[in-house]
Amino acid sequence: MSEYENVFRRKELNDMYSSGEVNSLDDMYLLEDTALTIKELNKQIEFYKDYKKKKTADINEAVKVIENKIKFWKKVMVATLSENGEKSVKFPGSCNISSRNQKEKWVVNDEEEFIAVLQAAQKSGEVVDDVLEKVIQYNVRKTEASKLLLAWESSGKLEGFLKKAKKGQEEVVAKDPKKTTVSIKFIEKPKEVDVEEAVNEVVIPKKEVEEEAVSTVADYDSI
Repeated sequence: MSEYENVFRRKELNDMYSSGEVNSLDDMYLLEDTALTIKELNKQIEFYKDYKKKKTADINEAVKVIENKIKFWKKVMVATLSENGEKSVKFPGSCNISSRNQKEKWVVNDEEEFIAVLQAAQKSGEVVDDVLEKVIQYNVRKTEASKLLLAWESSGKLEGFLKKAKKGQEEVVAKDPKKTTVSIKFIEKPKEVDVEEAVNEVVIPKKEVEEEAVSTVADYDSI
């Protein structure tokens, strides 16, 4: 049974969301229902993120199939020109087709892996600066950005700096009013342990056995 089946008053929560009005819940126990609703929505976000990755992979595969078709038809065109002893042919108002001899060259099919190869070669002393291009990407640290903007606002510099933005201020930054937020920590159910598997994993220590006295011929002789 899904844990969300315990959200007995889901309709009441949905009605509140539909109204767009943030009001206090009339029952403290509804906080649990609301938290579980948020948990479910987070799972939906994760689903769409994974779906987006899958769709990207599918699109890349589709592009690869199309590229292979293009390569095939180009080979057909080269064969046709060669068979007819032509280097080029013109179709007025449509296109010009010509064949050219290309020097032998290497093609990088997996750039990420090739970068790793270049970096390893670089460590061994090879010069790869002309091949390996390092692109610096800036990322904004949101917490520090907020502190800076507050400082600019206090010093009166904010408006002057924002005028330099190509877009309007509202599209670049927006001031979030003071408010109270809530933090939710979901308690995960303990993982059920397979009893048979657990038994198999138990290591039984070997008991150290003292060496038993070994009877010798001398012992019998002394009787």
